[in-house]
Amino acid sequence: MDTDSLRAASVPDLLGYYAAILQELRRREVIRTGNAPLGDYAEYLTARVYEGELEPNSVKSYDLESKDGKRVQVKARIVGPNTGAGAIFSVFRSFDFDIAVLIAFDHATYEVLWAREVPAADIEAAGSFSAHVNGHRIRIAAGKHLGTDITPRFKAILSA
Repeated sequence: MDTDSLRAASVPDLLGYYAAILQELRRREVIRTGNAPLGDYAEYLTARVYEGELEPNSVKSYDLESKDGKRVQVKARIVGPNTGAGAIFSVFRSFDFDIAVLIAFDHATYEVLWAREVPAADIEAAGSFSAHVNGHRIRIAAGKHLGTDITPRFKAILSA
């Protein structure tokens, strides 16, 4: 469907397309929940990069176990021209994982802009605790420079 067709569609039609797209992504096992697809998509890609198995949604602290046995917590964020310097990834409420994978996606295309592998201790040290959300927050600007750049591994998965 082209952009002009989307612009001409009614709001109920657009929501219907969105629901159908989510159902198809679920059928393809790209997403697992009814939430906005970004988090599920990030977990799906990370599981492919790490050749890991996704944990059930009820598991706290990490999202998957990598092929080599590491517990991996995945955090994703959409980044666009209006994303401020203070924008954060979702909150870390525990550190019972080995590594975090931070991924920034382009707001318009969902292209992976960058991805970083960060040890849990570095996440805890770099984050600021907020009593309001009862967890540690990592700003996008800080996350972009933590740990090791693994963007090429994501690009390779996406181009395969």
